[in-house]
Amino acid sequence: MESMIHDPSRPNLVTDEQRDRAVDYLQQAYAKGTLDAEAFDDRLAQALTATNRSELNASLRGIARVADVNAGALAPAPMALPPVPQGVQNVGAGLVHLAGLPTGFIAPAITKAASAPGSRIWWEASRALSWQVTAMMAMVAVLIGSIIVGTGTPVFLAGLAWFLGTVFFSIRAFNGDDSTGGLERLMLFRPKLPPRR
Repeated sequence: MESMIHDPSRPNLVTDEQRDRAVDYLQQAYAKGTLDAEAFDDRLAQALTATNRSELNASLRGIARVADVNAGALAPAPMALPPVPQGVQNVGAGLVHLAGLPTGFIAPAITKAASAPGSRIWWEASRALSWQVTAMMAMVAVLIGSIIVGTGTPVFLAGLAWFLGTVFFSIRAFNGDDSTGGLERLMLFRPKLPPRR
């Protein structure tokens, strides 16, 4: 592709620097789980083929705050909100899981409702909520089975598994990983992409 150098007489053209920023932002959104693979591919193709800022902004619409580009000559470049530092997001994600120890599913549910849909905290609150609900339902099933069989050992083991699972998932979230990883497909009420507005 021919390199586009900023030409002051044509301010609406996309520069390589602007295109690279948009591609980096899309890659970050995909890595965080904000975009699924299909949406990422579509938006990436749209960003790479954009010739003017309006087309480039369209590739970021819904995941970044972009300036409205009219047919005017001096349209601003795509404006993305500065990302929250990754360390802060990781700490928040880990704390959401740890909050499930004293509160069960209540703290993750409140956090999910209060956070921005699609953000890292929202995703981890969704995963923590899914884990707490799954563990609670498993505990009820084990409790009923233990009453029928007449032994309390399975209840203790299920409680220990819930505690260790919550701590393990919080450690993964503190480290910046998707907390539930491959176990997510086994959980009830798995997190889904938030509805588009």
